[in-house]
Amino acid sequence: MRFIVLAAGLLFTSLAHAAEPVKIGITTILSGPMADRGQQEQYGAQIALERINQAGGVLGRPVEAFYADNACKPEVGVPAIKRLLDEVHVPVIIGALCTPVTHAIMPVMAQAKVPLVIATSAGQDFVDASGPSGNDFAFKTIPSEVDIMRGLAHWLKSKDVKSIAVVADDGEFQHANAIAIVKAAKDAGINVTADEIIPKDTKDFGAVFDKLKGGSPGQLVAILGPSTAGFFKGYEASGWKVPVTGRFDLAGALASASQAFRDAGGMAELSGIAVFTPALDKPGVQDFVASYKAHYGIMPTQRSFFVFEATYLVVDAIRRAGSDQPAAIEQALKTSTMPSRLGGSYAPDDHNHAHTPLQILGLRDGKPAVIAVE
Repeated sequence: MRFIVLAAGLLFTSLAHAAEPVKIGITTILSGPMADRGQQEQYGAQIALERINQAGGVLGRPVEAFYADNACKPEVGVPAIKRLLDEVHVPVIIGALCTPVTHAIMPVMAQAKVPLVIATSAGQDFVDASGPSGNDFAFKTIPSEVDIMRGLAHWLKSKDVKSIAVVADDGEFQHANAIAIVKAAKDAGINVTADEIIPKDTKDFGAVFDKLKGGSPGQLVAILGPSTAGFFKGYEASGWKVPVTGRFDLAGALASASQAFRDAGGMAELSGIAVFTPALDKPGVQDFVASYKAHYGIMPTQRSFFVFEATYLVVDAIRRAGSDQPAAIEQALKTSTMPSRLGGSYAPDDHNHAHTPLQILGLRDGKPAVIAVE
């Protein structure tokens, strides 16, 4: 396997240009059916490094990223990481996007005593395994499903919602989020009237909605992936007026309903929760979105954004440490207070996990927009 090496940024100070680059490693999916997701991460890192190097780099040196394709396969990702460590000698790695690969490389990084910044693998299990009592070299920056569902439950509580029904697609991601919202809702004093899984390849959603209606919940929390279109067509057909929120593609949900249903206000109370949206009206976010669109002609995703900020986080740690040695970077990451463009900061908790604000999305003029921040 070959490395993709990127010296991001075209303008260096004369001092930085002559100096040995500061190396960082990034492992993501750069081949196979999900390569577009890895490219989104790569794009975010490239923008960050271009800006960092235009400003003079760090420690008077340019910053160079060494990319390792993990193909979303542990048997590919582990050797790729070992080559970054043993051959390139990177002192820190951002990755790995793919959950199984992230799990597989965590002990490798701990054994090498090199910090791993988990920027886009979202599971709470990474948090639970990290910190002084576990893997002290793993740092998670993207919110976990527990963070996200606590935020959603808090928002629902603020809206005086007394009860919810939970429904989720039959997938690992959806299962984890369903478990998290049930617990978060109960902790917030919200009654859970149903907790249903949508069988794979469901075509007729009538039976699903009959079960959900049974407890007369005040809100329906849906955690969807492949069934989004079928679910919202079923929602329209059911005649049920309960508001729907959760984790799903709001634009896809809207497109699934008929124009007549939308015009009649059938989707007016649709909402959801996100860890990043280009619609967030904050100067730092809008600056990033504009730069991303100017560079690549497309809108950034949460993967793009969190790797963009993780790149800044790593460079900030190197700057504060005054060193690009792994031990110094690890200690600096532990004391980070770097602000996020979302608001808040990347200050880690006892599990080396930062907690950035979440966005509640709703509809304004028929389009998804941020209606609250948690």
